[in-house]
Amino acid sequence: MNENLENKVCLITGATNGIGLEAAKALNQMGAEIVFIARNHEKANKLKEELLQESGRQPTAIIADLSSQNEVKKAAEEFLSLNKPLDILLNNAGIMNRERKETADGFDEVFSVNHLAYFSLTLLLIEKMKNAGGGRIVNVASMAYRFVNEMNFEDLQSKENYKGLKVYGQSKLANILFTRSLASKLKDYKITVNCLHPGYVDTGIGLNNEGFFVRLLMNLGRPFAKKTDKGAETSIYLCASPEVEKVTGEYFVDCEIEKLLGSAKSDDQAEKLWSISSELTGIDLH
Repeated sequence: MNENLENKVCLITGATNGIGLEAAKALNQMGAEIVFIARNHEKANKLKEELLQESGRQPTAIIADLSSQNEVKKAAEEFLSLNKPLDILLNNAGIMNRERKETADGFDEVFSVNHLAYFSLTLLLIEKMKNAGGGRIVNVASMAYRFVNEMNFEDLQSKENYKGLKVYGQSKLANILFTRSLASKLKDYKITVNCLHPGYVDTGIGLNNEGFFVRLLMNLGRPFAKKTDKGAETSIYLCASPEVEKVTGEYFVDCEIEKLLGSAKSDDQAEKLWSISSELTGIDLH
């Protein structure tokens, strides 16, 4: 894919490794101006140098820990203070934990990084996209949504019974439900919202887990893993391709729309999740 993204500004979370890194490099080569949010100064500086060398355009790094709502809000403010348009938002940052970790806000870390950060950052920047006359929001979800039958609204913070894969699966179901809700709420604007399953990709996502089970799962999957650049293909396609310019509210696998199963299609679950997310973050669409 060799689309022209000149004069487009693209904001990416989780861009310093894995598929986020590959997407940042590809979109940079297509001419987009890259702004990215990263936790680690060293990795951020390395990526800035790499992108600058490849394109001659200076990228911008915003340092924030997306597990903290306060830092998500500060990152959004920092982006807005740049006075740049926002044409493409790629919500890509994600984690998987073997054991429950609580954030500064008292939320489960996986739910917080994988869902609430997408929710807050996107809504805080939506006016900027409306002002730009449209844009694309791309949420990296996962086929792992099938690990759960539905959202466990009785225990969204996974305090009762922590099973790493189920907690991760629920956060990815949340990405899909959020995508569908947001697409519906933005249907009168030229803003498309889509999500995707990147394929099993050999990235750093499981590396913060020392657990035998998660290591085993990652190692078993590794021979079948797509190379990272292949894993990033669908993200890049949704950010850049004219073919999906007017497509919204869909879930993609291998650059094609895939039918959703079970509660991922539930408007009731999507609305309930929206309402709870808005209460937890204090943010809503206006």
